[in-house]
Amino acid sequence: MMRRLPLGLATATVLLATACGYSGPPASTLLQRAATTFDGTQSFHVVLSSDDVAGSGTLLTGAVGDAARPDGFTGTLDVTESGLPLQIGVVSTGGSFYARLPFTTGYVKADPSQYGFADPGRLLDPSSGISTLITGARHASVSGEVRQSGETLVQVTAQVPGTLVAALLTDADPAQSVDITYSIDPDTDQVRQVDLTGPLFVKGDQSTYHLVLDRYGENVSITPPAT
Repeated sequence: MMRRLPLGLATATVLLATACGYSGPPASTLLQRAATTFDGTQSFHVVLSSDDVAGSGTLLTGAVGDAARPDGFTGTLDVTESGLPLQIGVVSTGGSFYARLPFTTGYVKADPSQYGFADPGRLLDPSSGISTLITGARHASVSGEVRQSGETLVQVTAQVPGTLVAALLTDADPAQSVDITYSIDPDTDQVRQVDLTGPLFVKGDQSTYHLVLDRYGENVSITPPAT
């Protein structure tokens, strides 16, 4: 079951240093290395949570699953529909998206936009996936270091175009930039967490998505489910 993890996993993250005490590579180098590493991985595990969700209709509030290159994803999504929380099993592969709706046991072909999000099979797509949130960074700077899950991570803050967020997740006002914070392992050049804050659900209202990424390169096999 997906859990809502407020404040960017605050219970697992301890601030270690401010930017003034940082002596590592500049933000641009960290992001360039992180993008190269991400585009080179064959798979990863992701946990998505959210804060300050607002709006009506069908809204993506959380997810947990595995993504595999070139276009595979399997896991569960948390959505709210007219205020009712639902959990949907999903598989995306080969350009087809399948959903297992609540109170059912089988999968059906579906359109992910019906559930308020883009196709999760595109998470590893170099032209529209997570790496675009790295290469699309503007005004990036190192804000400090954090300790999270036993690792010391460097945090980089920046802005990304709302159009990139809309193509990957959802954004109610793509014309507006979205604030973004990357938590990067400088030893492996892996992005461990991405926090996005902007008008994700409603124009003029600030909401946040937290994406926690790990298990890079694990053996993940994703096949179409029986329908």
